[in-house]
Order: sequence, then structure tokens, then C-alpha cells
Amino acid sequence: MGDALRRRLKQSKFESPQQEAMLSLLVAASYLDEQFDRSVSEFGISRQQYNILRILKGAGSEGHPCGEVALRMVDRSPDVTRRIDGLVKLGLVDRTRSNEDRRVVLTRITDEGRALLEKITPGEKNFIDVLKRKLTSEQAENLTTLCEQLFSDDASQ
Repeated sequence: MGDALRRRLKQSKFESPQQEAMLSLLVAASYLDEQFDRSVSEFGISRQQYNILRILKGAGSEGHPCGEVALRMVDRSPDVTRRIDGLVKLGLVDRTRSNEDRRVVLTRITDEGRALLEKITPGEKNFIDVLKRKLTSEQAENLTTLCEQLFSDDASQ
């Protein structure tokens, strides 16, 4: 186990199987981040902005307040507002005050944002196809189960 990891890190042994697993996860996550960044950057947005667009598409016409978007992010970073500002400048999302509570600002995906997601979708499908070539469905399900064991206590945050 871990031959590819050992070669990549130029390390002959690890302190424990858990350390090796942690490093494997970090290297795999970095690899996937790089691949995904490359696939969305050609459309002028970041991976995090793509995630925001997907969240807002799922919200429908109601949209979400910024805080709700932040809770649903894959990468939970403190700069969601700045990333949304960038999407507003690009015309991909807009903001409006809630009719029920004027203190709440709702963020919604625009038609331009939906159109951009449609353009990106083939790239996302290609990305999934690469994963399908590398992992069987059973392996992918097992990987999901193992990953969820790691973050399930933190899933509500």
C-alpha cells in the first residue's frame, strides 16, 4: 500500500497507517482541487464560485442569504461575501432584500449564471468520467463511507 504516495512524497515509511491515510487524503484532495480548478478557471471563475453558483441554482427563485450559502459550501472559508461580490460583478448572481425581513439580503443566480453552469457541466461530467475510470462504483461508495466517517461529527457546522 502507498507506493504512489511514497514516490510522490519521496518518503520510505510513515509513522502509522493513520498518518499514511491522512497524507493520502491530503494529496488526493490537492490533486482533485487542481484538476477542478483547471476545469472551471477557463470560464473565469474559481472552484469556490462554481460551488456558490451550484448552491444558488439549487435554491431556486428564493435564493439564499450569504450565511446559508456559507454553510452549504464544500470549502468553508470566511470570504464567501467577497466571492459572491465577484459573481455579482460578473452578472452571474444578484442580491435583493427579503420581502419578509428587510435586514436579510438574498442572493440569487441570474440567467447568465445558469447559462455559465450549463457551459461548465460538460467539463464536470468529464471530471466524473475520469473518476469512473479510476474507481468502480463500489470503490466510490466505500470511499464516500470512509470519508463520511471522518467528517460526520462536523457535518452540521
